[in-house]
Amino acid sequence: MLENFSLHIPGTQSDARRLRVHRGRLLRTSAFRLAIIYAVLFSLLSAATLGFIYWSTRDEIESQVDARLRLETDYLINLYKSGALAELLDAIQRRNQIDTYGRFYYLESGTNEDGDEDANADKPLRLKSVRTHSTKNMGDVVDLPPGSSRAFNPVRVAVTRMSNGLKLTIGHEISDEKALLDHTFGLVVGATLISLIFAIIGGGWIGSSVLRRIDSVNRTAREIISGDLGQRIPVTDRRDEFDEIAIRINAMLNRIEDLMESMQQVTNNVAHDLRSPLTRLRNRLEVTLLEDRNTEEYQQALGEAMQDADSLINTFNAMLSIARLEAGIDHAQWAITSIGDLVEELAELYMPVAEEQGQAFETHIRCNPRFFCNRHLIAQAVTNLIDNAMKYSPEDGRIEVWVEGDDDAFSITVSDNGPGIDKADRERVLQRFVRLENERNSPGNGLGLSLVKAVASIHGAKLSLADNEPGLAITLSLSKRRSANANA
Repeated sequence: MLENFSLHIPGTQSDARRLRVHRGRLLRTSAFRLAIIYAVLFSLLSAATLGFIYWSTRDEIESQVDARLRLETDYLINLYKSGALAELLDAIQRRNQIDTYGRFYYLESGTNEDGDEDANADKPLRLKSVRTHSTKNMGDVVDLPPGSSRAFNPVRVAVTRMSNGLKLTIGHEISDEKALLDHTFGLVVGATLISLIFAIIGGGWIGSSVLRRIDSVNRTAREIISGDLGQRIPVTDRRDEFDEIAIRINAMLNRIEDLMESMQQVTNNVAHDLRSPLTRLRNRLEVTLLEDRNTEEYQQALGEAMQDADSLINTFNAMLSIARLEAGIDHAQWAITSIGDLVEELAELYMPVAEEQGQAFETHIRCNPRFFCNRHLIAQAVTNLIDNAMKYSPEDGRIEVWVEGDDDAFSITVSDNGPGIDKADRERVLQRFVRLENERNSPGNGLGLSLVKAVASIHGAKLSLADNEPGLAITLSLSKRRSANANA
C-alpha cells in the first residue's frame, strides 16, 4: 500500500519533468555558459594569485632561515679563524647540547683536492665554494633513536665546504614554518574551490534570471500571436538592458497596435466614405441607360460620372501620398527653402478666393527662415490647412496665417473663427478618413489633416491644435535640430 501510494503522488512526475526541462534550458543558455567560462577564468586567476602568494611566502621563509644559518656559519668560521679547531668543536658541542630553536651542528672531515683525508687540517680555514642550502628530513641528516617521531620533521640545512677538506653542516628544524606553509596552501586550495563554487552558483542564478526575463517575453509574444495585441512586456524598476529592450519592444508593439487600429478604422471609413460616391456613380449610369437620351444629356451624365470618378481618384491619390510619406520619400527633392516667401506665395493664391466668399484673409510673416525641407510637401501641408480654415469658416469669417520664429526654430500657424474642434476630438481628426458628424455632408474625404501629420512627421515637426476662441488654430512647429534627427 505504501509503495502504491508513493507511486501516485499528484504532480510529482510533472514537477520532476519541468525541473529537468528547466535545468536543460539553463545549461543551454548563453548567460550560463558565459558565467561558467568566467567562473573558470576567475578561479584560475584566483589560484594563480594565491599560488604566487604561497610561493612568495615559502621563498621568504626559506630566505629568512638561510640568512640565520649564514650568520651562524660565519660566526663559527670566524671563531675558528681566531683560535683553533678545538675551540670550534667545543662551540659546536655546546650548541648541540642546548639545541636552540631546533638547530644542530656538525663539523666533518672531508677530502682535499689531492684525495688525502685531513691532510690540510692545520692550514688556515678558507671557503672553497659557496655554501649550499637544502631542505631534508631530520632523519636523513641526524642520528635519532629508532622510531623517533622527529625523523620526518623538515630541516633546512646549510653545508659549507672549506679548502682544508672540512665540511661544516648546520641544520634548522622548520616544522613550524612548514605547518604555516601547509596552512597557507590549504587556504589557497580552499579559496580557489570556494571561488569556483560560488562562481558556478552565480552563473546558475544569472542564467535563471535571464531565463525568467526571456520567458516573460515569450509569454507576451504567444499572447500577442494569439490575438491579444494589448499585451506588453513587463518592465522592472532596475532599468537594466533587458528593461531598455522591453521599452523599445513595447514602443514597437504600441506602434503596431496603432497601425492595426488605423488599418481597421481606414477600412471602415473607406467602406463608408467610398460607398456613397460609387453607389451614386452606378445609379447615375443606370438611370442614364434606362431610356434614350440626346447627346447633351449623355454628355451631362458622363461629365457628372467623371466628377465622381475624379473624387475617387483624388481620395486614392491622397491615401497613396500618405503611405509614401510614412514609408519615406526620395530626399533628392529636398532643398533649402525660404519658408516666409513660400507661405506668402500660397497666401496670395488664396486671398482672392477668400474675398469672393466674403472672408477676411490676413498674413503675418514675422520671419523668413531658410529651412532644409521638401518644398512641395510643406506647400501641400499649408495648403490643406488653409483649405480647411476657409471651408469651415462662416461667410464673414476671418483666416489668419502666421510665420514666427528664427532660422533655428519657427512655426506656421493657420487660424480661423469657425466652429472649431472639441478638445476630445483633436487627436482623432488627425487619423485617416476621420470626419466629425457635422462634416459628413461637406465635401472632402477626411485625409487633409492626416496628410499634414505625415508631412510634419517626415520633417521632425510638431503638429498641435488649439482653441482660437472661437475657431481653431493649427500650428506646425519646425526646428533644424528635430529635422536633422528625423532625417538621420
